[in-house]
Amino acid sequence: MTKKVKTALFMIGATIFNLILMIVFFFLFFLLLFVALPSVFPNIGNLPAMSFVLPLLWFGGSIVLSFLIYSRIIKWASARFNFEENLDPIFTPKKNRRNMGE
Repeated sequence: MTKKVKTALFMIGATIFNLILMIVFFFLFFLLLFVALPSVFPNIGNLPAMSFVLPLLWFGGSIVLSFLIYSRIIKWASARFNFEENLDPIFTPKKNRRNMGE
C-alpha cells in the first residue's frame, strides 16, 4: 500500500470518527440542555432569550467540543503511531512538489 492510499484511508476513517464524535456530543448536549437543565431550573423555558441561547449552545457546543477532542486525539495518534513517516502530506508547498511531468 502506498503512502497516498494510506493517507486517503486515514482521512476517510478520521472523518467518520469525527462525525460519530459529533453525533454523540449532539445527543449528550440535547439531553443536558433540554432534559436535565429544565428539570433543575423549571422556569428556564419561559425566558425569551433561551429560545435562542439553548439551540446555539446545543449546536455550537457539540461542534466545538467534538473538534477539540478530535484534534487532541489526532495529535496523540500522530505522535504515537508516527504518521509523518507513514502518511503522505495532503498539502505541500509548491516549491516542494515533485515534478509530475507538467
